[in-house]
Amino acid sequence: MATAQLAPVGVGIRNVLIATDFSRHSNTAMNFGLRLAKGYHANAYIVFVVPNDQYLLAGPEAYVAARDAAQRDLEELQAELTRSHRYSEGNYHLYLLEGEIVRAILDFAQQKEIDLIVLGTHGRGGLQKAMLGSVAERVFRHSLVPVLTLGPAVCVTGLHDRPREIVVAADFTPASRQAIHYAVRLAREHGSHLTLLHVLDPRQLQHVPDRAAVEHGLEMRLAEIVGREAEGLPCSIRIEAGGVVQMIRERAREQAADLLVLGVRPSVGVLDRLMFPHAYEIVRDAPCPVLTLREARPNCD
Repeated sequence: MATAQLAPVGVGIRNVLIATDFSRHSNTAMNFGLRLAKGYHANAYIVFVVPNDQYLLAGPEAYVAARDAAQRDLEELQAELTRSHRYSEGNYHLYLLEGEIVRAILDFAQQKEIDLIVLGTHGRGGLQKAMLGSVAERVFRHSLVPVLTLGPAVCVTGLHDRPREIVVAADFTPASRQAIHYAVRLAREHGSHLTLLHVLDPRQLQHVPDRAAVEHGLEMRLAEIVGREAEGLPCSIRIEAGGVVQMIRERAREQAADLLVLGVRPSVGVLDRLMFPHAYEIVRDAPCPVLTLREARPNCD
């Protein structure tokens, strides 16, 4: 999905923000985002944030050294892009930002009227991430625009020019409904096959006398959400029982999904990981890029 447009024409992508820290995973996302912007004839804004709160604790000299090193990295990147002749300088812009990383990215996105944010995640787990959160998760839970994340499990050589297979996680929440409608329009734009996947907790089925009837009812509800938007579109609905994260990951891999679309709830603060444990785990372990759309908070955005 190297040069794919990741939104229907009606949505439009004119400005793409690509956040980088020059790590391997970040470079994969950066190259992907540049190709995407090129395919869209969109402006690409590559940003690196020097986290002044961290470096200032080590003293002003450490902060100046970190900022200078970041500036050199950006200059080397510009030289490499120029040598490769893959992108004209007028179509990408390099920025060195300072401040708290997530806030700097989101403020910049608002200033430049960004339509899509692209970033990578290192996919680290454990207690530290549970407490501190990840940059990727905090971005997609606060961003007002879609966020495309590439985790370490994404096979770079398997990315296609256009998404042939799109899987959208469907759980009947407002965020999920938003993701479904977006995915339908996206699939229609590219002639993709779309799969709506709803995962049931096996415990919900323990005392159900007619599992087939339950699954049929869920299929009907999902079909109603899709409505006439999906007429003529190759679309499947799957009801599965199992662990949410594992099942979504397995089905995306099984169907060779080019893109996973996921609705996410807005941030509620430091307890995000405890209250909404699935989103980051899916993004972190997904075998394909994940496009997240954050549910709007009423009267807040």
